[in-house]
Amino acid sequence: MAIKSGRFVLPLLVLCIVSSSCKKDTVTPGGNGSASKNNPNFICQHQPASSSLNGQFVIFDLDHDANAEKKYFIVSALTIGSEYSDSFQVVQNPKPIDSLAMGWPAPIKSAGMGTTRNILTDAKNAVTSTVYDPWTYGPISNSSNLYRKLNDPLYAAAKAGQKPFGSNYYSPVYYPTPTYSPYNRIYREITYYFKDGVYTENVSGGGLKLLDTLFVGANVINWRSIDQTVYIDFEISSTNTRYYRKYFYIDWTNWKYYVVTESERRENYLSYAPVYYIRWDVKQYSLDHFCKWPAGWGKR
Repeated sequence: MAIKSGRFVLPLLVLCIVSSSCKKDTVTPGGNGSASKNNPNFICQHQPASSSLNGQFVIFDLDHDANAEKKYFIVSALTIGSEYSDSFQVVQNPKPIDSLAMGWPAPIKSAGMGTTRNILTDAKNAVTSTVYDPWTYGPISNSSNLYRKLNDPLYAAAKAGQKPFGSNYYSPVYYPTPTYSPYNRIYREITYYFKDGVYTENVSGGGLKLLDTLFVGANVINWRSIDQTVYIDFEISSTNTRYYRKYFYIDWTNWKYYVVTESERRENYLSYAPVYYIRWDVKQYSLDHFCKWPAGWGKR
């Protein structure tokens, strides 16, 4: 299923509820320990060529001096009925990064965010490639909206020019009222600065906001330990073609991840048609639950 990543507007009310089983400071057991030759340190959405996002992620181990040791593999979301689960299956076994494109800049051993062939290493530079072309390392166009979002203090506030660790869209926080109140679900464009526990919304003058306020109950997530984020979209109502999102927040060091799932609820009002709103449920897992890790891959 192609991912619908643009903004869309729906008549929904948002209610924020967090799973009571999620504890912010709990550290889950690691994978297969120091015996692992490959330790994942970057994940991004899989976007082959110019196609739409497709519900798959690319997992990289970039932390090696030699490109021959830098590897990646691809996972795809498992389904439960018509919805996606919180786990993935490996659909492409590990390969050297040069099999994706030749000439990865060897000194680059980590990254911030991006897609398969457009990987930002910091706020100003990216490693890019098209199919059959070598990797190119260079500055992001300073005329692009992306550059403005990451480097202009009007949009990035005190984080202007600093390395981002993810970007996606989120519904606004909204509290239903006892009487009918119209509501349009317009996604906010979020850029994450996990290590400082803050985010921006790509709005002029919007400033920095605490990640603990991203949605009500978001403070159960230990945001400062997160390294990257990815997401998938899924369809809840085939009649009205409404899409909802499942966010994954990855903590490589503590070998765990959080899953934040949007779900639909209904609010009834006298003299008005029912209004549908969103709640968010949070779950936490060991990364052992994420997928069946290829041989030799695991926690550092």
